[in-house]
Amino acid sequence: MSLIGNWIESLSYELEISSSCTRKISHMSSCTACIDECPTEAIRVENGEINISKQSCTTCGVCITICPVQAIKGQSPPRRIIQNHILLENGSALPTVTELLYYHKKGIRRVHDPLMCEELKEKVKRTNELLAKMEFEPLSLVNKVELDIGDQLLISRRAFFAKLTSDSKKTVLSSMTPIKWRFNESSFKTSNLFKGWSFYEVKLNQEDCTLCEACFAICPSDVFRLVDDSLKLTDHNCSGCRLCSDICREKSVQIFPKVHKSDEERFPVIKTNCQKCHTPFHSWRAAELCPICSSVEKPNFFL
Repeated sequence: MSLIGNWIESLSYELEISSSCTRKISHMSSCTACIDECPTEAIRVENGEINISKQSCTTCGVCITICPVQAIKGQSPPRRIIQNHILLENGSALPTVTELLYYHKKGIRRVHDPLMCEELKEKVKRTNELLAKMEFEPLSLVNKVELDIGDQLLISRRAFFAKLTSDSKKTVLSSMTPIKWRFNESSFKTSNLFKGWSFYEVKLNQEDCTLCEACFAICPSDVFRLVDDSLKLTDHNCSGCRLCSDICREKSVQIFPKVHKSDEERFPVIKTNCQKCHTPFHSWRAAELCPICSSVEKPNFFL
């Protein structure tokens, strides 16, 4: 690779928290995924706002892989991949469970770490527990790289340098494109990784739910859909951000981590018009007033 190619590729980009962050959508959000995972404690909530400290941030990109709503923009952690190995280098940020699931989906089966640190062992263990529930091959943590030499391509010296030059040009061209075009945060969305599988279970308590629709409207993953005479609940879409649960006044929505076969649950509802504000609304049973009018309606003792 040319010197300019190396130089451009080595440039780092500042991370940015977009408006899709649940903490920016609602002050009631309790999500701490990026805060808990940041190895340098660079992400903090200050005065009700979430920010990335430029002084502490190393742009490792770990937060990008763990954000449940893909709200952090930047470059994900650069990883060295050889055949079906991830090669971790000294000083590099450890991959998250979501990142390991992503690479498993890409065909990676071994994680190489010469130090075999305990924290990484725990992450691989948790990843394998999820993979086992889906009956997929587990990841192996190794301290030696086992390459299949027979599968490696042999090329001439001239072809080697021709390929090297070509790769350098591709690197420069890709580096010169608008930075945001190169972001890949959506790659780590769990609902996109394993079709037919859900990573979270969504529980809706009809007895407490008033069908105010607040959590349905605010859900960034389209888990809830009201279609005339039914409420469709698709837990496959759930990313575990828990924003619906955080804002629910009745605490009728609960989210639990659980790997299971995806399913769409349907609840029968009634659609009618409010007799006071004339706004159409949904309810579990026949009602004259919408949830808003019901909450402000007071009996008139003078009639």
